[in-house]
Amino acid sequence: MPASLIVFTGTGTGIGKTFLAVATVRAWARSGAAVIGYKPVESGITRIEETDGYLLEQASTFHVKHPLPVIRLARPVSPHVAARAEGVRIDLTAIRVAVESARASAADGVVVELPGGLFSPMTDSELTVDLLAGLAADAVVLVAPDRLGVLHEVLSTTEAARARDIAITHVLLSPTRAPDASSGTNAAELRAFLPIPIIDAAPFGDAAPASVADLVRSFSR
Repeated sequence: MPASLIVFTGTGTGIGKTFLAVATVRAWARSGAAVIGYKPVESGITRIEETDGYLLEQASTFHVKHPLPVIRLARPVSPHVAARAEGVRIDLTAIRVAVESARASAADGVVVELPGGLFSPMTDSELTVDLLAGLAADAVVLVAPDRLGVLHEVLSTTEAARARDIAITHVLLSPTRAPDASSGTNAAELRAFLPIPIIDAAPFGDAAPASVADLVRSFSR
């Protein structure tokens, strides 16, 4: 039986996906599970030790025999633009095969963080949602910032995903360093519109891993 797969995507970039994906890997691992964290494509790379993929790998409690392929691009722009400028080909099929290989390992779970937002370009003709469609994930977590405007961002993204036959299974609000008047209220408002778990943001810092405990529990059920 393949390992369970949780995929993290978002309403945009720079909204805390990695922070929460790493927290999920750690929370899942605390339950005794052998977990792989993986981010296949990343741009704006200056030092490997500071990449999202590196942080996910360090949080992992299971490591495959052959390292999963990672595309790291230097330019801090959309991956498809950076890849074009740097002469790199992003092969979505190869990424899907890598995820399938990780799921076929002895791990209990795999957490994959996708770059950018759900409808960000991955190649000159394919979007992140096209990659997600081929992953057969057990859970798809949409990360969005807990700030003014997030209601539209989440509702429009989930609606667009539904049009592509992609089911968002959880919404996980990410903390913001500059809360506004809507922060702390957005989860309740989203619950009125979406029949899926909406998980509140937690502060940055030591409390962050606890903020995803509900996700791990709801997924385990």
